[in-house]
Amino acid sequence: MLRSLILLFSFSVLLGSCSTKECCVYPELAEFHGEWELVKVVNGFAQLEWEGDEIPYKETLIINGETETITFQRDDMAAEISTIEIKEEGGNDAIIFKDWDEYQWYWFDDSEGKTQLILYQRAPLNAILADGSNFYYSKK
Repeated sequence: MLRSLILLFSFSVLLGSCSTKECCVYPELAEFHGEWELVKVVNGFAQLEWEGDEIPYKETLIINGETETITFQRDDMAAEISTIEIKEEGGNDAIIFKDWDEYQWYWFDDSEGKTQLILYQRAPLNAILADGSNFYYSKK
């Protein structure tokens, strides 16, 4: 009888531990994790700048550090979704879009009192763009 109770208790603990999910944001994506709103675009060649309402569309990035995905949401519609990883591409830190074989260089800027994620123009893997645009995102 005691043996049966111990076995039943052990089995219950084992099943309970399998159903509990801990937070699992991948460390390399922790700084990216969350929603980012496009606040400025700087055209590479002409250096034209659009800010706020001057940008002809509304764009939000949703970076999920638990599922390693990014969603580009344009005008409140999910436009593109890809799995991602962070690594070096073309000599710079990059977000790799694994589903599209593309990347964007990135860096963070804290100069305006708020952290901004800056993405350089998207490019195919193993290609380097000259005079691409920069896209500035602020965390929501």
